[in-house]
Amino acid sequence: MSNKKSDKGKLYHKLHQLQKRMTRMTVNDGHSEGKLKVRQSRINELIQAIRGSGRRTRPAF
Repeated sequence: MSNKKSDKGKLYHKLHQLQKRMTRMTVNDGHSEGKLKVRQSRINELIQAIRGSGRRTRPAF
């Protein structure tokens, strides 16, 4: 079975949208406070998907 390559541009766009929402949450009190953990975990998943898996990835600090 073939592994389809993910479109990194699309992943970067999703990552940027989530980062904007996280900033909006911190600036505006009461704006989607309950979604903090979900968005943080999704950001980490997107970063991992962009970096890829294998030898060429940088180690997580």
